[in-house]
Parts: sequence; structure tokens; C-alpha cells
Amino acid sequence: MRRKILISAILFLTFVFNAKSQDTIVSAFFGLDNGLPGIMCNQPGSQLDGMPVNFIFPLDASSLSETDFEVLDDLGNINTPTCVFLAPANENGENRTVLLLGEFGTAVSNPPVEIRIVGDLFTTDILSGESACSEIINLNGTTTTNVIPLDDGPSLFFAQRIDGNLNECNSGTQTIQVAWNGGVTPHITGDTESDLFQYYIGYSESSGVLIPHTPISIADINDNDNFHQLCFSISDEIIKISMTGNTVEDPNQDPNLYSEIDVSYCTTLTIIEENLIEKEYEIYPNPTSDYIYINNNIELEIVVFDLLGKQVMREYITDKFDISCLEKDTYILNLSDGINTSTHKIIKE
Repeated sequence: MRRKILISAILFLTFVFNAKSQDTIVSAFFGLDNGLPGIMCNQPGSQLDGMPVNFIFPLDASSLSETDFEVLDDLGNINTPTCVFLAPANENGENRTVLLLGEFGTAVSNPPVEIRIVGDLFTTDILSGESACSEIINLNGTTTTNVIPLDDGPSLFFAQRIDGNLNECNSGTQTIQVAWNGGVTPHITGDTESDLFQYYIGYSESSGVLIPHTPISIADINDNDNFHQLCFSISDEIIKISMTGNTVEDPNQDPNLYSEIDVSYCTTLTIIEENLIEKEYEIYPNPTSDYIYINNNIELEIVVFDLLGKQVMREYITDKFDISCLEKDTYILNLSDGINTSTHKIIKE
């Protein structure tokens, strides 16, 4: 009798966890079209497609197999990966991105449009050291049609607070781990991966106002994966992370658009691949000494913060903004038209 009750409980929990799993696949990124050597899958002489598939929760590596996945292309063909890897994003606290290798279509004429989980692929539990909040979920039966085209740039899909032995920051008071939906390298000429911290902005909240903060450093770099750890010296809780546009690029040299994401222990909330003000309004010159100009025809609210998060200016302008009163330094500039917001880093010479 006890055995029957236990089996029934397991079946019930499996059903519940499968119901919860429908939102666990965040995106798939058609990263490379015949751009990876077939020797990675014991097929020397061939070139294979590469596709990172991104999940909210870390995965159990022992349950991972190429037969867990089907890739549907635009012509309706069902393709099974030749091989799959958690590497290179397979450190503790990562394991959320599976790299699929195989033939999944062509970038222009027949791109992949849907990823299906058709085998028993499990997430890890809270005792594994991978996450503070994951639970065992069978992902069999889940799908995503959020397949990012080959010519689109990367964007953030995940952010969480981490500590303990998962934390690789050598200094600071809190660490935020972020992940991109594909591999990234610096897009700005001359920058290295260790320079990227200066383009990330973390936000704390005070009385309903978001206060920007620049990390003091960045960790978990130079390992060719899509994860970074941002080291903040501010003790106020970081609730949102953004990244300046045209800062990192994917393996096809496509730069990112402005991207932001809410920080959470357990779930991925918002991915913003485009910001309307970032796209429509140009700020120039930058660096500058006296004025910055904004190509627009409506009134904007401008709030300027120093790198410690202190507000130093706040004005409403249309096309020209006088910063001659500021000391020579780097500042964070927030623009708002009352609906959309945008964050920019400016340098006062």
C-alpha cells in the first residue's frame, strides 16, 4: 500500500512539475550556419550548424542527450541534433545553455523556427549547488518558438544574485550573474572581456526611482561561455541589469542592441532587445566638454548620475543639454519621454 501511495505521489509531482516547465525554455539562438567543425561530433571534414538553447533552470548533465531535442525548420522538416553539449557554460551555477550541433536549416531560405524537448531532460535540484531555487522538473514535452535569427545580435536572458562558492568576485558586496542567449565577445575595438564591466549598469530602487550603479569589476571571464559575474560595491539591492548597445557581439560579429533584464533568484522576467529611445535618438558628441545634442523633437527628462549612483543633474530638454557645470568624469544619463526610458554613458572631458 505504501509503495502504491509513493508511486502515485511521484506521478502527481511529475505532472505538477511538467505543468510548471512550460516557461523554462527562454530562447534558442541560431548562432552559426555551417560554422562549427564536424569533428566536434566525430564527423571530420563536415561543417555543422550551432544553436544555443537557453533555460531558466540549470540542467542535469546526466540526463542530457541529442535525442532529447527536435528542431523544426521553416519547411516543416524535423531535425535531430548530431550532438549536444553543456560546455562551455558548464560550471556550477551555469548549465542553463545547451549547445546543439547538427543540420537545422539555412539562415535565409529555411531557418529553424521551433525547438522541442522530446526526451526526459531534467533540471537539477537545490542540493546540487547549481541554484538557490531550482527544483527537479522533467522538461519532456516543452517547446519554444522564440528562435532568434542568425543576423540578430545577442541579448541578456538571465540574471540572478549568487553567493557562496558560486561567487567568483574578489571584491564588492554583492554579485549578479548574467547570461546572454549566445556567446559574446567585446564589439568595441581595443576592449577585452575584462573591460565589459564598465558597460553594464545595475539599478537599485529608492522611493520608486531606479538608481544606476556601475560594477567595480567583472568575473567569470575568458572561458568562452555566455555567463558573466558583475561585482558591485553598493549594498543596496540590485534589481535590474542593463547593457549598452553595440558593446558585445555574437560569433557572427552581430552587435547587441540595448538589453535589460530584471534580477531574480528563480525566474527570468523581462528581455528588452530594443529600446525605442536608444534606437530613435542619437546623443552626440560623446565624449564632450560643454553640450550634448539629442536628435529629437519632443521634450525629454534627463537625469544624470555619477558612477556612485548619486544624482547630479535633472532637467527637461528638447535637443541640447548643457553639462559644462559638471567635473571631468564619466556619468550615467537616463532619458525618459514619459513612456520609454533609455540609459547612456557619457564622458565629460
